[in-house]
Amino acid sequence: MSLEKIVGLVFKFLVHRRVRSLLTTVGIAIGVALVFSIISVNEGMMALVSQQLEDLGGNVVTIIPKIGGVRTAGSFTEEEVDAVRSLASVKEAAGIYSTVLPVTIRGKTDYMGVYGYDSHAIEEVISGIKSFRVEKGRFISAGERKKVVLGYKIANDNNLGPGSVIKIDDVDFRVVGVLAEIGSSEDDSSINTDVEDLWELTGEDKTYQFILAKVVEPDEDRIRRAIKKVRGRDDFDVMTPESMMEQVNQILGLLNAVFLVIAGVSIAVGSVGVVNTMYMSVFERVREIGIMKAVGATDWNIMLIFLLESGLLSLVGGVFGMLLGFSLAVGITKLAAMAAGLTKLEPVFSSGLVVLSLGLSFVVGVLAGIFPARYASGLEPVDALRYE
Repeated sequence: MSLEKIVGLVFKFLVHRRVRSLLTTVGIAIGVALVFSIISVNEGMMALVSQQLEDLGGNVVTIIPKIGGVRTAGSFTEEEVDAVRSLASVKEAAGIYSTVLPVTIRGKTDYMGVYGYDSHAIEEVISGIKSFRVEKGRFISAGERKKVVLGYKIANDNNLGPGSVIKIDDVDFRVVGVLAEIGSSEDDSSINTDVEDLWELTGEDKTYQFILAKVVEPDEDRIRRAIKKVRGRDDFDVMTPESMMEQVNQILGLLNAVFLVIAGVSIAVGSVGVVNTMYMSVFERVREIGIMKAVGATDWNIMLIFLLESGLLSLVGGVFGMLLGFSLAVGITKLAAMAAGLTKLEPVFSSGLVVLSLGLSFVVGVLAGIFPARYASGLEPVDALRYE
């Protein structure tokens, strides 16, 4: 039998039993949909994180209090910021203090996050950070008081720009700049001012929540030793863009593995359905198999017919699974954007993902059809023709 004739027979059998074929593909479709959506969302998340870390710049180091374990989180002092600044590998360092205060905009008061920067040092530190790019106006000048730079979202939602006035804890602050959109709702809703103003409002004793340092080259050990020498304890983390990316990879990799295991179980269950359907198909066509063998079909021809049928049956499920996975991925990213404020998060649909999804479904179908196909190819023509 020619390959063209075998393929024609396979399509004829699938169309003839189209209802059963469609029902059989459900399990495969669900599994492929999970794989497709998980990988596309994961790649979208990785692309977003990579872009944000790239915007942060490879020469900016963040020092934050260690959270978890036996150590407790703490604040940094000006002496510790100076210790970082004094290193030869550090161009500039700036402490950042943040708190939540009542902010009044156009007569409406809400509690919002306010960030205080050392205005004498911050411009040098953020000069290479794309996420701190000022879209309108300018950044706060060194020593300038009662001025703010607003995040993209808070400025646009309230129609604010350079020259506008807002109240922080009932004190007037004039807007001098608006940052470009970052893609995170929290960052795009930030209010940035001089740290001296913030300390004055809160009565805080000149401490910082974290430190940003612009470096010639990242040297985590040297920075750690300098702070520890002043601080007397190692209860903080020195984070470079590379180490941040590693942590994100670990978290996303773990989540990815869990969901892919669930997807694998679904595909395995779907493959059992394919096996069952193929055995039923063999039993229903025993006489046909006998006739085909009687007119010259070989064992390999019969086996190939059933392998292609199971493979194509599963492939149809893969196509439906991709369509479902596309919808799931779009829905998941929209929910994530709403819940986490990641406005720039989008799923990534690559050609490699399409090939993987279709290839996986076809291979699973072929593997599921091996035993039914071997059974069909092993039937004796005489016995098959007498089968009722």
